[in-house]
Amino acid sequence: MKYSLLKVYYFIFAFGTGAFQFLNLYYVDVGLTTAQIGILFAVGPFVMIFAQPFWGMLTDYWGSPKITLFIMIIGSLATALFFPFSFEFEQLLYLNIIYFFFQSSIPPIADATALSLLDDRNDFGKIRLWGSFGYAVGVMSVGKILDLFGLQLMFILHSCFLLIALLLALRLPIKKGGKKDFSIQKAVSLFKNPAFIMFLLFSFLVHLTVHANNSFYAIYIQNMGATLTIVGFALLIKSIFEIPFFAISSKLMSRFSFPFLLSTAAIIYAFRWLILGYSDGLQILVWSQILLSLSYAIQYFVSVAYVDVIAPERYRATGQTFYWAVTFGLGGLVGNILAGFLLDYVEIDEMYRLAGLLSLASVILLWIKPKRRIQ
Repeated sequence: MKYSLLKVYYFIFAFGTGAFQFLNLYYVDVGLTTAQIGILFAVGPFVMIFAQPFWGMLTDYWGSPKITLFIMIIGSLATALFFPFSFEFEQLLYLNIIYFFFQSSIPPIADATALSLLDDRNDFGKIRLWGSFGYAVGVMSVGKILDLFGLQLMFILHSCFLLIALLLALRLPIKKGGKKDFSIQKAVSLFKNPAFIMFLLFSFLVHLTVHANNSFYAIYIQNMGATLTIVGFALLIKSIFEIPFFAISSKLMSRFSFPFLLSTAAIIYAFRWLILGYSDGLQILVWSQILLSLSYAIQYFVSVAYVDVIAPERYRATGQTFYWAVTFGLGGLVGNILAGFLLDYVEIDEMYRLAGLLSLASVILLWIKPKRRIQ
């Protein structure tokens, strides 16, 4: 029963997330500049840096992820409903701050909760693939709906699916733990692990490039003639091809080391960025999403499993949020700001070529010192 609930939760939550993936096009529609769009997409990662450790430690302190999931989901879905009434940069800036304060920690808390319920952590990929499936269905179906009814409808759809995800999360068989053993000093002791530090630096550099792509890829292909339906199809390709890679995640992790798998992901990222940097064919730019699905799937399930292994059992929610804060928070903040202002001076294809070189360089961090294989 718990496996079924987790699968449906990931599907519904990811479907709602997919409905929100046209936000950059909404910003263009209301007349924002590329620099302003870059700032708005940097707000979320900036808020993550502080919000995610806060919610992670609060979850471990209370010993009840249901409470924090309830607060975060209600806060994010309510805030999303104000977006259709906001057209000025300042208004959207405030809404982004509030929205991401609640929303940004939902995935890592959910991942930590899912891992705690699984009999084998290597089964996580088989559960998480339902998120990719939900995202794929979401971006494709919502893309068509928004083509017909307008971009503002995405906010209502997003909030509705978050509400359904909340109802599912509240049914998960999570036992409330005590809070007397929680210690902030022990929680931050993760940063005393050199391998974890190098892993965070690697993830930070890689996600500089990933966030730059996430913010401007849809705009890039739309400027080349893609409709919202084609944009949705491109996002669908990424999600649908994640599914088989998540499905075989347990086999990959049992056969290869974490550094090898993460290095492979970074190299595939680099290859994909270079394709975007040198090709001007719309079909190639769309179908190259397959490479993104492969690299993202590998990095995601390996990273989540790695953190779950090295974090003390009592502090696994904190460990996941630390990882998300550095990778998606700090990495996203710097990546979005750099991309937004860089595009005021260079063409987007040149930005992608630089991203390819940075992804390749990040691999060095995983091999500075020999690392034992953690299983």
